[in-house]
Amino acid sequence: MKMKRIIVLLLICTLAFGLTACGTNETTNQSKNEGKRKVVVGTSASYIPWAFQENDEVKGFEIDVWKEIAKRNDYDLEFKLGQFSGLVGMLDAGDIDTVAHQMSITPEREEKYYFSEPYAYSYYDLFVAEDSNYKTKEDLRGKKVGCWLGGNGEATLRQINEEYDLGLDIVTYDGVSIEEELMIGRIDALWQGEIKTKTVIEENDLAIRQLNEKLTYEINAYPFRKDEEGEKLAKEVTEAIKSMREDGTLKKLSEKWFNIDTTQPEE
Repeated sequence: MKMKRIIVLLLICTLAFGLTACGTNETTNQSKNEGKRKVVVGTSASYIPWAFQENDEVKGFEIDVWKEIAKRNDYDLEFKLGQFSGLVGMLDAGDIDTVAHQMSITPEREEKYYFSEPYAYSYYDLFVAEDSNYKTKEDLRGKKVGCWLGGNGEATLRQINEEYDLGLDIVTYDGVSIEEELMIGRIDALWQGEIKTKTVIEENDLAIRQLNEKLTYEINAYPFRKDEEGEKLAKEVTEAIKSMREDGTLKKLSEKWFNIDTTQPEE
């Protein structure tokens, strides 16, 4: 009887110790996660190759850049997907902390947001079907030109349309491939970031050519709300981007997704 009692007591002690140890590990892991700052990044599921979703996985240049930023700042990173036209509203509402969607710095946006150090530079340009007769922007007078809804692309296209009195029929898209819309003839031209469009053309062997007007130069950076937390995040992200540029990481990521370095400003 004594031997049985001893065995039972040993089993109870062992079980109790195991539960205590497991509880301690769980608490330790939980504390470790709680110690990290949670940063929610709003991005797109259909803006190849900057940010897109493939087999339930979010990929792209923006994604890789933010994973590296999070690593260098020890952030607990979360991506939240949305249409580009809704991402700014999500930022304003506090649903996300920033937008990763080739967002341009503009005077209007600088009044409203803190911006990080720029991480990419490129031109906007007009692209047309290879077999079309269009050679200049003037050839597109009165024609259908597609652009992204709500972004700097739409704003600059409308500005150019007015400045040069082109009478364009501007068609806006959100979450649809503008390149495909051009190829099937729904629009006569598209107005989009040069880097993105050229990458899609090359990867899919599309019969699309660039007009090389290059009327708008775009500087991309990450926006943050103008509050104490936003100011702090903007400074931390800026330092991470600077260090990524200095050690070559930013260039490497650009070449991975675009086959060129788009992380340096034009001289």
